[in-house]
Amino acid sequence: MSFTGGEATTNRIDHPIPAHRVGRRIGTASRRDRTRLTVTVVGLLALIAAILGATPATAVPAPRPPAPIRPLPVPPPGDPLTPLTGKTYASVAVVGGAIPGGGPMTISFASDHRVGLGAGCNRHLGTVTVAGDQLRVRAPISTMMACPPPRSGADSWLTTFTSVPLTWRAVGPVLTLSSPRQTVVLVERPARPR
Repeated sequence: MSFTGGEATTNRIDHPIPAHRVGRRIGTASRRDRTRLTVTVVGLLALIAAILGATPATAVPAPRPPAPIRPLPVPPPGDPLTPLTGKTYASVAVVGGAIPGGGPMTISFASDHRVGLGAGCNRHLGTVTVAGDQLRVRAPISTMMACPPPRSGADSWLTTFTSVPLTWRAVGPVLTLSSPRQTVVLVERPARPR
């Protein structure tokens, strides 16, 4: 190899090595080469994106709408408590907490808008009014037995639960009573023989 006029050549003069490549380390690229490479990569990415965007995507079926919700049974005209009158219900589940001592909560409806309640300790009596889906227990009075813990908190739980209007739903033998914080699911108890 010989050097003449700033160009490195092999023994042949007809194949000169360009001057801008003389003295560079192998594996390094010039700014122009890096720019070309960047433009090429960006162009390829744009082409791939265009191809992927132009092809129809795999069709995903639209989600099925939920089944229509059947309306709850409407109480018969007249007294809205008619479907509940003469029945006693006992709780089978409480959503949003628990009855102290385990309950169960019981509720009995009499024909004169009176209601009997219990949650595992004392018995409470009061009146009930219904407006639409809102049930309101008023002026409850109760027995005054002292119950040992953990049932000792059952009375205050029941008083707190019934201190606000309750949303009620009755479907077949199931009655649900809901306050803003809890929902009690009750099932009708069979009538006691007299």
